[in-house]
Amino acid sequence: MCMVGDRLDTDVLFGQNAGCKTLLVLSGCTSESNLLDENSKIEPDYYTSMVSDITKLMDSP
Repeated sequence: MCMVGDRLDTDVLFGQNAGCKTLLVLSGCTSESNLLDENSKIEPDYYTSMVSDITKLMDSP
């Protein structure tokens, strides 16, 4: 199961707390600079700029 969302502090955190893999989509509230901020303690398993990439990510090992 994978939690997909556009916010680190809500969507990704919720997915992590639920024991899911997480996919952050950079098309919404969180930018790549927010994601790469060294002060951020929340890291998704995957991230992409397009939600349509989910099929490619889920097919990879």
